[in-house]
Amino acid sequence: MRKVIGLLVMVLLAASLAACSTAKKAEVQRVRCPACGYEFDAPAQY
Repeated sequence: MRKVIGLLVMVLLAASLAACSTAKKAEVQRVRCPACGYEFDAPAQY
């Protein structure tokens, strides 16, 4: 029973870390200046 609970905790930890990493990538938007062509990361709007 202890191994099952440990495995469940590890799976939940891995899932939460994966969710955090994918959410962070979605907030960053790459923007290109039409005048000079410079590319930069735009901050997320709330």
